Amino acid sequence: MSEFKLQPLKKSKKGQGPVFTDTGPLTKRIVKQVESYLPIILARFQAGQDFEKVVREIASHAGVEPDMVAKYVQAVIKAGAPSPLL
Repeated sequence: MSEFKLQPLKKSKKGQGPVFTDTGPLTKRIVKQVESYLPIILARFQAGQDFEKVVREIASHAGVEPDMVAKYVQAVIKAGAPSPLL
């Protein structure tokens, strides 16, 4: 199975963003589970919602760990996908 290589999420300092447990690499299976939620993720971010809250809620709906959603968002941004966030 092909994997998308990203650096592990760094632990943030108190008050500086979410801290997620790194559960491994972002796989094609996980991408397929999360990619349909991208419009929802972007709309919620554009509305100013909290990153950690959005990631945790999308993860529970997609059936993946929160760090996988965060890695997916990072991969989309890194790939340069057109986004209203950038």
